[in-house]
Amino acid sequence: MGRQATPLGRPRDPELDEKLMTAALLEYAALGWGAFTMQGVARRAGVGKSALYLRWASKEQLLLDSVESVALTLRINVDTGSLTGDLTALATALLEHFLDPIGWATLRITIDATAEFTDLQPYQQRIVRSLRTAATAAFTRAVERGEMAEGATYQPLIESLFGAVLMHTLACSQEERADARAHPGEHVAPLVDVIVRSVKPTKK
Repeated sequence: MGRQATPLGRPRDPELDEKLMTAALLEYAALGWGAFTMQGVARRAGVGKSALYLRWASKEQLLLDSVESVALTLRINVDTGSLTGDLTALATALLEHFLDPIGWATLRITIDATAEFTDLQPYQQRIVRSLRTAATAAFTRAVERGEMAEGATYQPLIESLFGAVLMHTLACSQEERADARAHPGEHVAPLVDVIVRSVKPTKK
């Protein structure tokens, strides 16, 4: 499902594209798939529907591009020199993402897909893939440094990290959410520590 080509004579406007995709995700975060419409997105963005249809042939195409645009921001693959540093960077980005309305939209898509409310698998797969990539790279580097034993299974570790950050986000009160936005590293530190301790090689 590629983006619809822009007609000749109408050059792309990256700022407007970003505005429209942001509006699409905010609309989804508020209403979910059942009430997600091109008209609603246009209204939220303050433009006519034609601005959307000149770029995307359908709401499916619009949502796909919007998801991919946001998911790119989570592809953090920074080598900090330690597993703790790498996972802290990833968990911090993930917490900030979940605390943002646009990030919440991507989460809602994965939940809707899992609950089989509608066929959102293409969108869900793109979100999950982007999240797994950075974590897999972090654990791979940890094995190379000797911080983890070779042959470790990454998937349970990745799910533990993302699950812990998600549950922390859901459990936060409004005051705690404000503190998490101001000091995300402090909030994820205990979650990262649990995982790092669990993968340390056994001393012989």
